[in-house]
Amino acid sequence: MNEFQEIKFSAALPEQVDEICNLVNSVYRGEEAEKGWTNDNNLMEGPRITIEQVAKYINRENNVIILALIENKIIGCVHLKKINNNCDLSMLSVDVNYQNKKIGREIINKSEDYAKNVFRCTEMELNVIGQRKELIDYYLIRGYILTGKEEPCIIKESFIKAKVNDLYIVFMVKKL
Repeated sequence: MNEFQEIKFSAALPEQVDEICNLVNSVYRGEEAEKGWTNDNNLMEGPRITIEQVAKYINRENNVIILALIENKIIGCVHLKKINNNCDLSMLSVDVNYQNKKIGREIINKSEDYAKNVFRCTEMELNVIGQRKELIDYYLIRGYILTGKEEPCIIKESFIKAKVNDLYIVFMVKKL
């Protein structure tokens, strides 16, 4: 376990959209993100996610954002999306001030339980920017395996800019 025994988990509510968006963006990009190990400032610039995207995830069927909270403060989150018998894990974020305390591991465990017991999924899928070796290693340690599938990283949002050429995505999976 970790030193934060008071962590509570819950599904996100529409009134938490701003706080979730701020958390995710602070973990992946910008000055605050530099304090943590999960940032991709060297690969991309611009916000990781928008308020509109977060709101869409909260209000869509077969989607859930699971929150990790300490004293009602969101310190972590993950987005799960059910696709047939599989569940897609994305947007895993832990506040940079709480990283390296096994909170990400707890969020993944809760996500896998949710995918298996609520969504009735048999596999969890995720994708990672291939240049993020430390993140790939993190998921390998958690029992995910590389599928061998890779695709170019195509940035569709106009507010995100790649800082390097040839970004690519690797796909990972874990049986639940």
